[in-house]
Amino acid sequence: MRIDDVLIQYGAVKKSDIKKFLRDQCVAVNGQVTTARNEQVDSNIHNLTLDGRKINFPPHRYFMINKTARTLSANKDADLPVVFDILPNDIDKTNLYIIGRLDFLSEGLLLITDNGKLGRNLIKPEAHVEKVYQVEVKEPLELDDVRKFRAGLVIDGDVSLAPAKLAILSDHTAIVTISEGKNRQIRKMFLSVGKLVTKLVRTQIGPIQLDERLKAGDYRALTKSEIQSLAPYFKAK
Repeated sequence: MRIDDVLIQYGAVKKSDIKKFLRDQCVAVNGQVTTARNEQVDSNIHNLTLDGRKINFPPHRYFMINKTARTLSANKDADLPVVFDILPNDIDKTNLYIIGRLDFLSEGLLLITDNGKLGRNLIKPEAHVEKVYQVEVKEPLELDDVRKFRAGLVIDGDVSLAPAKLAILSDHTAIVTISEGKNRQIRKMFLSVGKLVTKLVRTQIGPIQLDERLKAGDYRALTKSEIQSLAPYFKAK
């Protein structure tokens, strides 16, 4: 949440007084004075004080999900299973949404949060947040594919992509790292070099890695250190 919103909603501060408190250096985050009313704070990792008085406010919520194939990246659907079904009923799903959707057949890491600023900053193109995928393909991979990925591919006839990293693990498996998020991008990239993707698993979004202990179709809350690693993306821009 923005500092000014927290102070108004949870600090009993009038909107008209916010500017004065900030100007007079009465507001601090983790002991450091701030004068930015739009600074984003989260009580998971931030201690907000006003004249030395701690302001208590609700923390944002963050979950990682290990999506299974044939599940929609959605909160509801009339006919098909959705990733929100993985979250138990005792979790309030109000204002939760998905960061980094995966197509119906793809698997792996999804993030779910109620921190809207984080979501927007992680997925906007200019952020260049890296996503990592494990890929299996039908046709044998070639060393020249590495060069083509590194040079930047063209998909959908005229859509030029940024350079991507391709690390070949075997004839039919590879690790791909991209900094974009176009629709079905990985599958289209491999098709452009004559390869059909048979399995696609996302293992990382920015600093967050899929927990290897997390079973397919399961979830867990992010740890404090994982939330801390996302803090640079809280910043208002």
